[in-house]
Parts: sequence; structure tokens; C-alpha cells
Amino acid sequence: MREPELTEDQRLIQETARSLAEEHFRPLAARADREYAPPVGNLRILAEHGFCGAFIPEEYGGAGLGLFDTVIVMEQVARNCANTAILLSGTDGATPRSILHLGTEEQKRRWLPRFARAETLAAWSMSEPEAGSDVAAVRTRARKDGDRYVIDGAKTWCSGAQVSDLFLVLVRLSDEPGMRGVGAVLVERGTPGFTIGNHLDMIGLRATGMAGLNFDACRIPAENLIVPAGGMRHLFKVLDADRIAGNPTVCLGVAGAALDGATAYLRERKQFGKSLSEFQGLQWRLADMAIDIEAGRALLWRAARRIDANEATPMDASVAKTFVNEMSVRVTNAAMQLAGGYGLSEEFPFERYFRDVRGMSVGYGTTEIHRNTIAREVLEGRYAA
Repeated sequence: MREPELTEDQRLIQETARSLAEEHFRPLAARADREYAPPVGNLRILAEHGFCGAFIPEEYGGAGLGLFDTVIVMEQVARNCANTAILLSGTDGATPRSILHLGTEEQKRRWLPRFARAETLAAWSMSEPEAGSDVAAVRTRARKDGDRYVIDGAKTWCSGAQVSDLFLVLVRLSDEPGMRGVGAVLVERGTPGFTIGNHLDMIGLRATGMAGLNFDACRIPAENLIVPAGGMRHLFKVLDADRIAGNPTVCLGVAGAALDGATAYLRERKQFGKSLSEFQGLQWRLADMAIDIEAGRALLWRAARRIDANEATPMDASVAKTFVNEMSVRVTNAAMQLAGGYGLSEEFPFERYFRDVRGMSVGYGTTEIHRNTIAREVLEGRYAA
């Protein structure tokens, strides 16, 4: 794996994250997947090294690192345990970032230090049974009642729900149609009227505690409002950073692990009197996997750096996410094929790698939705080849 253009500090961050993940996370990754057990303890280890809520400014207890630094850490964690990487977003994902950029000073001081210490995990809740990528169709409602908001409705596909303490929930705050009536509130675990559903069994990422949420006359303080009706454009700008640091970076890390595993297998396995690594056709498969990973890393790193420099366009996150989502499926599928029957066995990690990345092209906006964004930028003249 080539790692160009890293500063000395960034290379130290990368090496530290890699060492921690290889020593502590990889040995238990298969067990967490098999038992549907979120490896929350891994976050405590990351927090001890300043890797939880790393973007949080030092005044709120964080390390004040950039998005690119987070991408470096997340990739190394995901190479060893994708479930841990997803849970890490509970300290460094959309909800913590929204609190930093959109929250009140009281919200920042109350929650951000807890994320940095991994004492509190946060979840993001947008999807509903009838509203996924179409945020304008959100039906969960929060109506003002004195100094409270009363929430009624249901959410689904909430990653980290079963282990999270704080939830950013998209709600309809007014009767204005479409996005104009949608905003967001913060809901704490244990609030009366708020219940977390059973674990949702998924093809992969089985140890992320994904579940649905239910709200039945759930009353929260009015100061828990974080995005007023009509302010979703500000929230989506924050979400672009999380779309880079989380979803596609996890895919990149898993794809790298799949290539490493397939390479080791071809070197060790012998057929027809020689190592599989000597067969040109198999060498070409490895070459294609490496090309895919190199291209994905280049797109992802460029997008992260552009966001850090406040130079990002809507295309940056959409192009990176779409390509990396799809290349990771190609790479992990190829790794399974190269490993033959062992690629299909749960005794080896290849089938888990494939399962863990397959659903990522659906989450955080489907690749089809992101292609719409890309096409709109091209057609409206904001992109030129």
C-alpha cells in the first residue's frame, strides 16, 4: 500500500492507529460479527490515544484534528474491524459534528467532551419506513408545547442505536411542505416515550447495534432543538464531511484488508505443483484490485483535503462515495473468488469483508442518489472535465 503525501505527524497517526487496531481489534472482529456484539470497548482504547472525537477542538476536550486525519484513522480501524469503525462514527460522525457546527454553546460544552472521552456515543436518525433518501417525506413530527417539543413517529436503520446515548433525529417541525418543514432535535436515551427497537439483522456490519426508534408522545426540552425548520441545507453541509470520514473510508479499509488477505492466500496455496501467485490470470486479478484501491484512496483523500480547506463542492463527496462503495464490492468479491471454497467459509474473513461493504452503497444516500448529484453539477455547468 502506497501512502504518499503524508506529513510526519500524519504518518505517526496512521501507524499508531494501525498498531492499535491490529493488536486489539482484529483478533475479536469475527466474534463480534458472529455474536452481533458491538465492540464498544474498542472505543475506550481509541479514546486513550485521542482518536475519538478527534475533530473536536481542544477547548472542548478533543485533539482538533482535520477531516483528513480522521480518514487516516478510520481506514486503519476498518482494515481490522469494520464494526468498530462504524461505532467510532458515534464520536466523530454526523451528530457530534452537527453539535459542533450548529449547536448552542451549552450543547457543545455538555456533549463534545463526552464524545472525546468515548463516555457518550451518538447516533444519526434520518430514515423512516416511507422516507429514506427523500428527506422531504419525513413524517416523524415534533410539535411545540410550551417549553417542550412532543415527538411522535418512527425511525428505522439507525446505526449504533442499541449502544448510543444521544440521537440527532430529523423531524417535521411545521406544516410547510417538503424540506421547508423539516428540522432536527436531540433526544437522549431513556427519555419517556422514546424506545429503541430490536436489533435489525443485516447482511453485514452485524455488530453495529442497528435498530429502529419509536416516539410516542416523547417530550424533550425546547433547547434540544438543533436545526429549525428550513435549516436542512446547513445540516447537509455538515453531513458531507461525515459522508467522507465514515461510509466510504470504512469501505476503503475493508477493501485493503481483502487485498492483503487474498495476496497472502495466493502466496501460500499451491495447485498443480506451484504457488497460485505464479498464475498470470490470478496476478491480473490482484492488479485490478490494487488499481481500484489506489483510485479510491486518491478520490477519498482529495475530497477530505478539499473539505478541510473549505474548497469542497457537492461533487467531491458524491464522486468519492460512489466510486469507493462500488470498488469495495468488486475488490471483496474478487478476494472471495481467489480464495475459492475458503472464500465462502466463515472460518476465513473473506465473506465477512464482502458482507460488510455490500450495504454501504445504500446507506448515507444510495449511489443512485449521488449520481443524481453528480449529473446535476455537470448539467448546470458547475463541473468541467
